[in-house]
Amino acid sequence: PCLWQLKVAHMLLQCNQDVLCIARTGMGKTLGFWIPLLFCNNSIQLVITPLTLLGKQNATSLVKAGICTIAINVEMATLKNFS
Repeated sequence: PCLWQLKVAHMLLQCNQDVLCIARTGMGKTLGFWIPLLFCNNSIQLVITPLTLLGKQNATSLVKAGICTIAINVEMATLKNFS
């Protein structure tokens, strides 16, 4: 990981506050948010992505790593899921 990715992970692990990470496409923002998941078994992390495919890819990768994950996207916005 890059230093800034570790700083994001550190802030998530050490501080009880929200973290906003802004970086260009392809810079590796996701890794900064994934690292804390390895240390926090009972936490919930919300990662917002404008792309449904990216959300699904992230969820698939995290499940393969043994991290309980669900991708929430427009396909899930049904009356059945909200009742």
